[in-house]
Amino acid sequence: MILFPSTLDLGKIKGFQEKLDKSDHLDALQIPVGSSKFAFGGFASAIQSVNTWANFNNERKVVIKPSVKTKSEALEDIIVQPHKFTALMMAKQTELPSEEEPNIRNEANQLAKIAIEKQPSEIYGQSRGRLCWYSFVDHSTKGFDRNFYDVAPGYHPAPKNIGQITSIIKSMVEQSSKVAGGGVLPNQGSINSLGRMFYELFMNTHEHGSRGVDRNTWIKPATRVIYTYGINLTNDAINNAVEQDLNFKNYISKLSTSESSSRRFVEMSIVDSGLGYCGRWLADHPNEGDLKDIDINQQYQILKKCFQFRSSSTNNEIKGNGLPAVMANLTNLNGFMKVRSNKLSVFRDFANQPFTSNEEDNFDFSDWETNEICSSRLTEHPELRGVAITVLIPLYDKTDAKDLA
Repeated sequence: MILFPSTLDLGKIKGFQEKLDKSDHLDALQIPVGSSKFAFGGFASAIQSVNTWANFNNERKVVIKPSVKTKSEALEDIIVQPHKFTALMMAKQTELPSEEEPNIRNEANQLAKIAIEKQPSEIYGQSRGRLCWYSFVDHSTKGFDRNFYDVAPGYHPAPKNIGQITSIIKSMVEQSSKVAGGGVLPNQGSINSLGRMFYELFMNTHEHGSRGVDRNTWIKPATRVIYTYGINLTNDAINNAVEQDLNFKNYISKLSTSESSSRRFVEMSIVDSGLGYCGRWLADHPNEGDLKDIDINQQYQILKKCFQFRSSSTNNEIKGNGLPAVMANLTNLNGFMKVRSNKLSVFRDFANQPFTSNEEDNFDFSDWETNEICSSRLTEHPELRGVAITVLIPLYDKTDAKDLA
C-alpha cells in the first residue's frame, strides 16, 4: 500500500511521486481524510499524482485511512477535496477498513454522483471556502458539464464559446477572492485577458488531454479538473514564501513596483490525465521518436514546440489561437505559470519575462528546481501522467481597482 500525504506541501507530494515511480504497480492507494498546509500548485500536483497512480495500476484500489470521523463524515470530507474526489472516481475498489463492511464503493460513488450533478447549479461549480472547482469524469457520462458544454441528443458534446466560458471563470475568480477577503480584477480588459487565457487552456485539455494515442479514442479512466483558489497573504506569509522559494522572490519583487497587488492573488489550475505534452506530440508525430527513448532535453524542446504551435490560423473560436495566446494574456495579467508534464517541471514569470510575440519570443521557461533558464539546466523528475498547468494572477485592492476601472 502507498500512502498519500495528508499535507499539500509540494516537497511531500514530490516524495510521494518518487515512491510511486519505484512502487509495485498493484499497490493500493491509501488516502487520509484531512489535508493541511496548502501550497502553490498543491492541489494540481496532488491530482496529477493520483492520475499517475491510476494510469499504472490495473487494480485501482483506494483505501481510506481510518480516522476519528464516522464513515459518512469521512466520505463527505473526502468528496469536497479535488484530489481525493479524483481518487474515488479513478478507483475500481474503495474500502474503509474500520467498517464491518469495508467495501464502500457504492456509497462513495453515490455521493460523488450527487456532487457532479449539483456542480452546474452554481456558475462557479463546487466550492469549499476559497476553493472553487469543476470535475469532468471523462470515462463516464459526467464528462460534459453543461456550464462548459453544449449537449444535444445525436450530437457530440461541444465546448461553449469564449464569452460563456469567460463568464464562468470570472465567477470562479470572484467567488474565490471574495471568500479569501482578497482583491478584484479591475476592468474589462483584465477580465477579457483572463477569459482568453483560460479558454485556450480549456480547449487544449479538451482536444489534447482527454484522448489516447488514437485521437478518436477517449482515455478511460480519465478525469480533468479545473479550480480557482483565493490567496490573501500576510506580510509574514510573503516573507516566508520569498525565503523558502526563490521562484517567487523576483516575481513578488517585480509586482511590488507595479499597480498589481503583491499579496492578493487567485491561483487557477487545469489538470488532465492524458499523455502529457511530450506524449501527445509524439503520438501525433510518430516519426520523431518514442517517449521512453527520448531524454529530458528533447522533452523540453517538444514542450516549447507545443507552446509555439498554433492550433488554428482561422477566426474559428472553437479552435482558438493555441498556447501562444495563453502566454500573451498572462503577460497582460502579470501572471506566473508552472507547467508539470511528463518528466518536466518548469515555470515562467511573465512580470519579469513578458511574452513578446509568436515570431520574436524564444518560448523559454525556467527550471522549477534550480530557477535557471531551462536551456542552461534541466532537472529530470519522475514521469507523471497528463498535464498540470497552474497560474498565479495578482489582483488589485478593491479601493485601488475603483481608481483603475
